[in-house]
Amino acid sequence: MEPVSKPSLDQLLADTEYVKKENWGKILAISKRQFDEWATRRLSEMGYADFKMVYMPVLMNIRPDGTNNNELAAHARVTKQAMSKVARELQEMGYIKAKTSPDDKRITIFSLTDRGKKLVIEARLCVKELMDLFRGELGKEELDRTMNTMLRIIDFMEREVNAKK
Repeated sequence: MEPVSKPSLDQLLADTEYVKKENWGKILAISKRQFDEWATRRLSEMGYADFKMVYMPVLMNIRPDGTNNNELAAHARVTKQAMSKVARELQEMGYIKAKTSPDDKRITIFSLTDRGKKLVIEARLCVKELMDLFRGELGKEELDRTMNTMLRIIDFMEREVNAKK
């Protein structure tokens, strides 16, 4: 019996070539880039040319009654340092305001300014517009099924990541 040789790196690379086409990460990255380009263009058309999509997770996670810095970082899924930097920039641009918590001087409460409220409303309406376009292209049932499947995948990945902590 002849010894079985291990496949070469070149052969292993060739054998995994199909993953380029069926790559979840690539699909998500392309989709995210397309969404960001679309949203940036739409927001710019509405007068928010100074707004960057990197601000969106922080801005969209501020509750109407305000959100403290720790909760905001957790909900936006960014580090406290990154959230602080984005929050400072959003304050300078007039989208949010900050005040110290009356209960704990270490905690900052962020709330939307009128300009921030208008942006959030318009951004939400833009997303609704995009979802309506998707419904027109795919049909309501297929879009609902796709959204539900993606939410299930997100939930699954959350459990996987949390199980590893």
